[in-house]
Amino acid sequence: MIDTLIIGGGAAGLYLASFHPRCVILERGDECGRKLLLTGGGRCNYTNAAGPEEMALLFNGNKAFIRKVLYAHTSKDIIAHFRTLGITPVEEDRGRIFPKGGDAKAIRDALLKGNPRIIHGKAESIRKDGDVFIIETGRGRIEARRVVIATGGDSFPQTGSDGSGYRLCRQLGHTISQPYPALAPIALTPSLSAAEGVSASVSIKAGKARTEGDIIITRLGISGPAALDISRHLSPDDEIEICFMRISKETLRMSSGGKTVKNALAMPPRLSEALLGSLADKRCASLSRQELDRIESQLSRFKAKAKAIRAGAMNTKGGVSASEIDPRTMGSKLVEGLYFAGDIIDVDGPTGGYSLSFAFASAYIIHKALESICL
Repeated sequence: MIDTLIIGGGAAGLYLASFHPRCVILERGDECGRKLLLTGGGRCNYTNAAGPEEMALLFNGNKAFIRKVLYAHTSKDIIAHFRTLGITPVEEDRGRIFPKGGDAKAIRDALLKGNPRIIHGKAESIRKDGDVFIIETGRGRIEARRVVIATGGDSFPQTGSDGSGYRLCRQLGHTISQPYPALAPIALTPSLSAAEGVSASVSIKAGKARTEGDIIITRLGISGPAALDISRHLSPDDEIEICFMRISKETLRMSSGGKTVKNALAMPPRLSEALLGSLADKRCASLSRQELDRIESQLSRFKAKAKAIRAGAMNTKGGVSASEIDPRTMGSKLVEGLYFAGDIIDVDGPTGGYSLSFAFASAYIIHKALESICL
C-alpha cells in the first residue's frame, strides 16, 4: 500500500517529491520532467520576480483561487527552495528567473536529487474503494491512501501531457472545463509561409486582448513570445490582427520615390512580399491611393483566422474546475484524499515563468497539507 501516489512526473509532481521523496511518482514516459527540459528555449525560466498580486492579475481563471495559491508560496519562496537544491538564480528582462548556466536539465536534476521512487506506467483508470484509491495501469494495479493528479493538461502530447489526466478526474466525479491549447504557436489563414523563418517585433490583438513582442514566421503561421502569449486568449477560428509597422501613406510615396515598396520599408523584403504580394515590387512613386490604403492596412492591421496548435503548446486553458478544489490544501472538495497540482487545473498564465510558479505553488500547498497529516 502506497501512502501518497503522484500521478505525473512533470514540474508539479517533481516539486512535491522534492519535499517528500517518500511519495511515489507514477510516470507514463521513460523519464520525468520532459516538458521542463523544453521550457524557456531549453533554459527553463522557472519563475518570475513579480509578486503574487502582480502575477495573479495576468492569469486566466478564478482570480480568488489563483491569489490564494500564489500567496501561499511566492516566487521568492520558489527561488529559495531551488537554492537549497543547488540552483543559483539569474534574473533577466521582464523579471524572468533562469538557473545560472542556462540549462533546463539542471532544474530537472535538482528536483530529482532526493531520489524519489518512480514507477513507470500509465494510469488507465482510477476509483476509490472505501479509504483506498485503486489505480489500474498497463503494468498492474496500484493501491494508495492518497493520490495527487499532476498529469498536466492537453498540450505537447509527446511529453506526456496528452489530456489523459482529465479522464481520471472525470472518473472521480470532477468537472472539466473545455481544454484549449495555451502558450502555443498559432496557425494562420492566410499564412505568411513565404516569409518562413523571419522574425519581427509586433503588436497583436485578439478580441479585447492585446500583446506586444517578438514573433517568428513559420510554415503554418507564427510562433515566438508574442504569439504564445496571445494564444491563451484564442478560441477555435478566432480572428487576430497583427501590427507589423505603422507608416504614413504620404511619407511612403513622397520620400521613397523611385524605390520599390519592399526596399523602402524597414522590414525584411520576404516579409513585405508575404504581406503585400505584387505590391511589394511596385515603385512607391507610382502607387495609387487604393494601393497605398492596401499597404497601410496590411502592414498595420493584418488580419487572419487563428488557431492555437496543440502539438507545440506549453500549457492548457481549461481543466479541473477550481470551484471543486480547496486552495488551502489543493484537495478535492468531492473526494477525500485526492489532490490536484499544476496545469490539470483550469488556470493558465502568460510566458515568463508564471505557469511554472503556479505549478510549484500548488505542489507546495499539497506538501503542507500532507505534512499536517503526518506523511
